[in-house]
Amino acid sequence: MARVRHRVAVRLDAHDQITVCAPHGLDDLLDGVWRRNPARVSAEISRQRLSRHRPTERWPSVRVVT
Repeated sequence: MARVRHRVAVRLDAHDQITVCAPHGLDDLLDGVWRRNPARVSAEISRQRLSRHRPTERWPSVRVVT
């Protein structure tokens, strides 16, 4: 699913400062968006995964974008 959009690294540096690296941003992650990555997953595979994982049942506030 949204693997590309959720590439996030967090580290604590020598000065106890938190550094966040998120090359694709944090919007979908923080907004609870479940989005298919069309470069990696076909629409059919995405539908199969959605029916298997049922994200809106586990997390009612998740918004699925197909």
